[in-house]
Amino acid sequence: MSRCGTWVLALTAAAAGLFCALGCSDPDQGITSPDSREVVRAVGELAARGSDDDVVQIELATISSDVQVAAEAVRGLGAIRRPESVEALMRVLAEEKRPEVREEVAYQLGLQHRSAPIEILEQVIQRDSSPRVRAAAASSLARLRVWEDIPLLVDVAEKETDVMVQSRAVSAVENLIGLKVGYDSRASAQERRSAVKRLRGIALTAGAALAPQDAHREGGA
Repeated sequence: MSRCGTWVLALTAAAAGLFCALGCSDPDQGITSPDSREVVRAVGELAARGSDDDVVQIELATISSDVQVAAEAVRGLGAIRRPESVEALMRVLAEEKRPEVREEVAYQLGLQHRSAPIEILEQVIQRDSSPRVRAAAASSLARLRVWEDIPLLVDVAEKETDVMVQSRAVSAVENLIGLKVGYDSRASAQERRSAVKRLRGIALTAGAALAPQDAHREGGA
């Protein structure tokens, strides 16, 4: 279902929300409440149940005009950790305009382990317009332990103009190979370039040895 379909569901459910008081106890109604606290509570309860219908309901909350509510809904989807919730996260990532929400999606995708869409995170770190989102994608790739992405992360570290993203890419590589290269985000541009150059020399050699052990893309355990 596209997020346009989600809008239709939201309109259909809006009437129920109008009748939901602040103390609403039914999460299926609470998710459409005008009270943000009630929506957040409902997201938590629906995520704990984690059915297909609950995924659809939580996705409704990602279109909230309240960024904090939308981000909490993304966290709810991430907590379910099912193919249906991962697909919902990917829809949000593709269509969401707010970087704060996309950042949370990129983070949550890094918690999905073998269900994580690695290729999507690879695209995000290279193409997303927000440094915050690119940085979150770098951290997620490190968390997922995809050694095959070491060359990509090194390339990002070399080419990235935003220091935060560069720092996250370097940290991701260091975490993957288990070595530090002396990178300091507070250092001068020249010192940072020198550290990244050292990183390339060390990481690509280490990554070549580690990559054959990476069964993530083949669905290994």
